[in-house]
Amino acid sequence: MVFSSLIFIFVFLPLVFGIYYISPKFLKNTVLLIASLVFYAWGEPVYIFLMIFTAVVNYFLSILIDKYKGTKSIAQLLLLLSLVIDLGILGFFKYYGFLIISINTVFALDINVVTLPLPVGISFYTF
Repeated sequence: MVFSSLIFIFVFLPLVFGIYYISPKFLKNTVLLIASLVFYAWGEPVYIFLMIFTAVVNYFLSILIDKYKGTKSIAQLLLLLSLVIDLGILGFFKYYGFLIISINTVFALDINVVTLPLPVGISFYTF
């Protein structure tokens, strides 16, 4: 589903607005989170778990960073871990094929390259 599709404009968006505005204040963010995940899964259901994984990991690492903000070295290590995980996932999906092809060329190998589709918006939600 894209933003300009009729189903988004006339069904999904009004439905989400309606649910959002009738929801109690403490549930509004949950409604938006669920609607966002449904919207993403509508177009690319295979990678919804990757997005959830990334969000959960970053959420818990940010809580730990806040907990250890007094201990600068631990907070920096946790931030570095978060960056390595996020950029590692991004780098894997964007450059895996290129890396394997380069290794095959340089070392005269024949490693099979599995073509993985790039998750929609991975750069957007990673950065």
